[in-house]
Amino acid sequence: MLVLQPYSLSLRALRRSLLLAVTPALLLLGGCEVANQPHSQADLTGDVMFSSFQERPKFLDPVSSYNLNETPWTYQTYEPLLHYHYLKRPYTLEGLTATEVPVPRYYDKAGNSLPDDAPSEQIATSIYTIKLQPGIRYQPHPALARDAAGQLLYHDLKPAQLAGKYSIWDFPLAQAASSSREVTAEDYVYQIKRLASPYVPTPSPIYNLLNQYIVGLQDLGEQLKAERNAQLQQRDPRDRYLPWRDLREVKLEGARALDARTLEIRIAGKYPQFKYWMAMTFFVPIPWEADRFYAQRGMAEHSLSLNTWPVGTGPFMLTEQSASRYVMVRNPNYRDMRYPSEGSAEDKAQGLLADAGKRLPFLDKLVFLQEKESEPEQAKFMQGYYDVPDLSRIDVGFVFLKEAMDQTGRWQVLREHGVKLEPTIEPTSWYMGFNWLDPVVGGGKNPEEAERHRKLRQAIAIATDWEEHNAIFFDTYGPSVPAMGPIPPGLFGYRTGEAGINPVTHVWRDGQAVRRPLADAKRLLAEAGYPDGRDAKSGKPLLLFYDSNGVGPAYQARLDWQVKQMQKLGIQLEIRASDYNRFQDRMRKGNAQLYFWGWFSDYPDPENYLFLLNSTQSKVKFEGENASNYANPEYDKLYTRMRDLPDNAERQQVIDQMVAMVQRDAPWSWGLFPGSLGVYQQWVHNAKPTSIANDKVKYMRVDGALRASKVAQWNQPRVWPLGVGVLALGLLLWPAWRIYRRRERATARTLRINSGRRASKGAQA
Repeated sequence: MLVLQPYSLSLRALRRSLLLAVTPALLLLGGCEVANQPHSQADLTGDVMFSSFQERPKFLDPVSSYNLNETPWTYQTYEPLLHYHYLKRPYTLEGLTATEVPVPRYYDKAGNSLPDDAPSEQIATSIYTIKLQPGIRYQPHPALARDAAGQLLYHDLKPAQLAGKYSIWDFPLAQAASSSREVTAEDYVYQIKRLASPYVPTPSPIYNLLNQYIVGLQDLGEQLKAERNAQLQQRDPRDRYLPWRDLREVKLEGARALDARTLEIRIAGKYPQFKYWMAMTFFVPIPWEADRFYAQRGMAEHSLSLNTWPVGTGPFMLTEQSASRYVMVRNPNYRDMRYPSEGSAEDKAQGLLADAGKRLPFLDKLVFLQEKESEPEQAKFMQGYYDVPDLSRIDVGFVFLKEAMDQTGRWQVLREHGVKLEPTIEPTSWYMGFNWLDPVVGGGKNPEEAERHRKLRQAIAIATDWEEHNAIFFDTYGPSVPAMGPIPPGLFGYRTGEAGINPVTHVWRDGQAVRRPLADAKRLLAEAGYPDGRDAKSGKPLLLFYDSNGVGPAYQARLDWQVKQMQKLGIQLEIRASDYNRFQDRMRKGNAQLYFWGWFSDYPDPENYLFLLNSTQSKVKFEGENASNYANPEYDKLYTRMRDLPDNAERQQVIDQMVAMVQRDAPWSWGLFPGSLGVYQQWVHNAKPTSIANDKVKYMRVDGALRASKVAQWNQPRVWPLGVGVLALGLLLWPAWRIYRRRERATARTLRINSGRRASKGAQA
């Protein structure tokens, strides 16, 4: 039987309850530091930058990394041969680890030298000779650590010796002076070979582009692939490791070191855009020692690889990582680089030349914290806990700009906090794509099927009202505009006015582009075999699947909007939202049907957007960047012709033909050119919004003292709720106190009565 014990409360228990309840409130009332502060006071006042990220970077190996969300780490760790001048616009290439931008020399098939203005059809080979800066050293790394005799310390480890080691900093001599060396031209050659190597854990997304240009790269890839396949057939299938392949032993005609500081790269034919690729992390030095170090048994099981712990020559190095936090610190081996002294009059007026000539970087530490949703990220930015929200993107601040322009929401707080909002025109594109391999919306197996699928895509493109999307989700006062084709504003080849409209989705009326009526879309849908959104043969509703990498309530509103666009045609749309890493996996396997994605320019040339629809860049077939897997031989021919032409009338004509072709085929519903917006706290200096110069962090400076004072000012604890809480707690405990006092008095009376009775009995005895 369960017996309920009567309620009892001791004086000691009551005092303890009161003390535990009131003490935290008294401490807060006593003027301690901000209670919810996510950073240490030392970091807040120091030369530290705080930013956020949504998804963990998947690839930090420079062979594999090609996603925007990885750039905050890769471009601070690694240094390509070239980079863009931080302040100059239009963007200007200059040497970074190279002494200058190399000028190619041209040769015909017989090896005879040709003049710089030789026709493209005469050029058989372009040779780039690149001089390297002296004194460039790698950050400390255990792969480079040597003993007093010069022997590598960590290259013959047994799996048992990796126990407890999940970071490169777990190796005792990882930060020793001997754990570094100077960069040589051979390190660049080694990295270029890695672009073709199947021994790299994650293949390069640009191999099938660059193997068309770098002489011998494709042959090398095929040679190494044959070797690896032979090894796979001979090994135990349960063994994930293959013997390390030393790429120093294989030759590559297209890349060689002439001496320790001279690199030569040979290009087949003429490829003017190659200079832009040299400003990307595919062309950074990688020491063979790191490749060998990470190939050892047990490394993969401990998440030790170039994808997790890179080694580079950049201003910062990764020292801490987890699912929710990444930390980088200043590279102690970074050479003497200076802040630029050239800029425009506007740059000078904005204070962007105040630090001219000073040594870089200004920051000692970078701290990135994960924010899976935009709302808490924005709230923490307003509290001052982020200096720049998500360094990888310059479109996350549109919500702030819209509030400021409309004078709604947080606009007054934005003004009081001195938040800097800097809109700019940067080449960027967001689009909805159709998978060309899909049996419903793809390219089709025969001409009749191809035509029906084309009309279905065109109908969806008309019905998807990107002007409405722009008005709802973007700043209508800013630079965001609906897209008519693949080339964004600011690049050669972009057309404005009537010449720039997409005739499939728009007409020109009264001096502006007007979206075609929904009746046109419904007519095309019926001709495609889906009248009113139903299959003409089966009568079943057309069901399509839409893959997206957005999460959170704010993004859900966009997904709901997309569903409504399809409902206008009677089409049912099923959303398959996931995190970015899973989304990428699905795209690589070709499992998407419709999807939403975007592209930030790698370099300021239209080829960087037109190659996204070249068949040799198919994501499924060649692991390239053609996410729609679009294939059109005529487009490919025009692309090959366009890429070698200078920016002239002939190139514009070819681009117009290519754009018209993909407008008709509709592999994309062209979406938006969202523009860009830099968002910075008032204590952030030297910040200039850019989507192309990804090594921007080394130029930025923070005033830690000002930040700490503003954070304290903006996050003062509200003491009156605590006072009310203490009072309410007292009122709640007052009845218990009264009950306790009554029981104490009753107990005392009982004791006196019993004592008297015992005394009376004793007297009688």
